[in-house]
Amino acid sequence: MIEKSAKIKLLLLVAALAIAAIVLEKTYLTAKSPSGVKVMVYKMELMTSASDTNPQTVFSNSAGSEIDLTNDVMIGQAEIQTGAYKRIRITAANGIKVSIGSADDDPCGTGAIFTDRVLTVAGSGTDPNARVQIGFATYDDGGGTWTGPQVTHILLGPTAIREKRNARIEFRFTTGNSLFCIKDAVEIRAPWAGWITLSSGTQS
Repeated sequence: MIEKSAKIKLLLLVAALAIAAIVLEKTYLTAKSPSGVKVMVYKMELMTSASDTNPQTVFSNSAGSEIDLTNDVMIGQAEIQTGAYKRIRITAANGIKVSIGSADDDPCGTGAIFTDRVLTVAGSGTDPNARVQIGFATYDDGGGTWTGPQVTHILLGPTAIREKRNARIEFRFTTGNSLFCIKDAVEIRAPWAGWITLSSGTQS
């Protein structure tokens, strides 16, 4: 009786693993790369951690500035306090304009090609003009998570400031394999990743 029960449990485990593998293959293993990801950015802040109550603002524009994460570099200029910065917080429009330039890059396999289709960060049905916060953080500060509107992508390593100084901040992105097919619809999801480059001098 014990042996039969063990066999049943083993069969159930194998079945569960097979189902999980199918789901994984249909979503994450078929992820594709967009040709364009345009984001309207209003603010960019450096933070030492998720609980940082004194973020360093390095870019702010009340009218917003549109950048394409696949091609552009986000640039800011600020006097940065001493510290190890493990998180960057971006205030942006909820609606992101996504483009697919090749039929092979449609994660749903329909061969669809489109330009500037608006996908929302906070989920379908939400206001694309609303402002949301998108976080980039190192793994030890919660990077790489996706829970609805609480989006935290990967920051590739902390940025250390050893003494207070005025710096030019360049924030670069990688958006490869960020398109997924969810319920037969194209979505843009994690993993996004980004990294910071610092230099002295005046912003051009």
